[in-house]
Amino acid sequence: MAQLKRSIGKRTLLILTINSILGSSIFFLPAIAASYSGPNSIIAWILMALVAIVMSTYFAELVSKYPKSGGIYEYAKHSFGESRAFLVGWISWMVANIAIALEIVGALLYLFPNSPFAHIPLAFLFIVIFNYISYRGIDYSSRMLLIFGGITCFSLLAIIIPGSLSINSANLMPLVVPLPLLFLSVYFISDTFFGWESAAYLSEEVKNARKVMPRIMVLSTVVVSSLAVALSFVSLGIINWRELGSTPASLTIVADAIFGNGAGNIFSILIFMLIMGSAASWIVTSPRLLYAMARDKVLISRFARIHGKYHTPHNAILFQTIVISLVTVIGFADYVTLLKLILPLEILMYSAMLLIIIKMRTNNVKGSYRSIFGLHGALGIILFNVFLIYMWLQQPGSLTLFAMSIMLGLFGFPLYILIKLGTDRKFTERFFDKISWMWDSLFSIWYTKREIRAVIRKLKMKKGSVVLDFGCGSGITTLELAKKIGNNGTIVAVDISEKQLKKAFNKIEKAVKISNVVFIKELQLTFEPDYFDALTAVGVLEHLGNPEESLRRLFKNLRKGGTYSFLSFGKSFGIPAPEFLSSRRNVKELFEKLNVKANVRIEKKKFTEYIYIWGSK
Repeated sequence: MAQLKRSIGKRTLLILTINSILGSSIFFLPAIAASYSGPNSIIAWILMALVAIVMSTYFAELVSKYPKSGGIYEYAKHSFGESRAFLVGWISWMVANIAIALEIVGALLYLFPNSPFAHIPLAFLFIVIFNYISYRGIDYSSRMLLIFGGITCFSLLAIIIPGSLSINSANLMPLVVPLPLLFLSVYFISDTFFGWESAAYLSEEVKNARKVMPRIMVLSTVVVSSLAVALSFVSLGIINWRELGSTPASLTIVADAIFGNGAGNIFSILIFMLIMGSAASWIVTSPRLLYAMARDKVLISRFARIHGKYHTPHNAILFQTIVISLVTVIGFADYVTLLKLILPLEILMYSAMLLIIIKMRTNNVKGSYRSIFGLHGALGIILFNVFLIYMWLQQPGSLTLFAMSIMLGLFGFPLYILIKLGTDRKFTERFFDKISWMWDSLFSIWYTKREIRAVIRKLKMKKGSVVLDFGCGSGITTLELAKKIGNNGTIVAVDISEKQLKKAFNKIEKAVKISNVVFIKELQLTFEPDYFDALTAVGVLEHLGNPEESLRRLFKNLRKGGTYSFLSFGKSFGIPAPEFLSSRRNVKELFEKLNVKANVRIEKKKFTEYIYIWGSK
């Protein structure tokens, strides 16, 4: 199987990490921070820079223990288990997608401040170009990002060094500002320093990652902190804070003040290119997270496929291209709204990272690097993060945006459940045990009397038939089968969930006075070949990890000439079906391999594909 290629050296990694962390925030947040706390915002920059450096040492400790492409997802998996790790990983990936949209919006606002809506096609063009470069391989990508990263540092220094000679000390005179406003500045400034996870996704492509990456994490944070504090100091020293805070693309007026009128326009073009470079950095690195999660079978398996020639996760890159395009359209016109959406998720993600540190320290997990700030430092930053979110939630309208952020963070969990139901038998058993109390009311939304009649009619049963209801659940189909064949026949109802079987037993015992139903837990399933006259399964095939093997074993129990009737649910609410159920042709090909005659009909309704499969052996 093809693998990721280790070709990134120290210098390349340093520039990539600096570029990932800086992003668009460094070009917007001095103005936003100044709008809240005026000249005092320099205190906020220094405070957040110190916190960021401390946090980088903890991230360095984690990457030294687990230098894998999953980044924070990988760390969470080893500390809190798979389901919590998926949630952390999904939040991390949503952060990456919003960050890319944020970068593109920011870049276009610098270049076209008065008409951002007119340039959606241009945004799509950059998304496609950068994803194509990412698809072509990390060597192509790293060369592109090195150029952007180098220009970013040069451009910032081009403002900081000459600008430091033009500072007006009167502009830096502190104001009496309420502490809540100062901490609001800290809250928004924090986005400038977040981005370590983007570099961590490249761990499996870095030479000697276990030793190199921790040093680069800390060093790049020190560089970014120095540049950010110096830039904010120069900006506030040259431009009055009121003017600075009222101008979104603030570095244009700073450049005009340093170099004269017209320089701002040149810097706008340059900054546009630099922010696009940061977007490209995220685009290159974030598919590695999807790759790592798919490799662990908590996301669609096709995301784990590596291109044979370019050694890149090409399916993950394609999926990312689509999602970024959608997110960019949704939040295209408003940089601040996207910023307010991403910050709660970033703070939650990094707080989870610190909880992982606490858990690993408690369990004495060793690594090649260890932060000097200990458990108390990690706990202190978690409390600091909680305080920042609390301060922001006091602002009008913040609660709505916070709720939207949380929804984005939880959005992937239904997808996780669907994937696990098809790959993990123990998870499937526990899941159906836990939801057995509500299964009838939930499943009956999709599986109505119309579908029940259609499934049973295709079985063409006779009185006295022996029928297997595989994956019977709470007995919805089983009850109708029992009524249909009467006391002369036999129904064997099989399910993986013991609680579902008990519910099915109670349902049938109360509804009909017949004793022709046998209930068996699936793990105890053993039958003679050719035992059954008919076979049915509803909502089961889509959860089979190995459908060909499972169906082959199932059909051994069906006598020659016996009938079967399956109903499966394909693409639902935009979530793709397993590949073998993705089209009528794929279903037919699978059943041809089993030497079983198959009729297939696909109906689309209620945001769901209904896939009827029936025939005889």
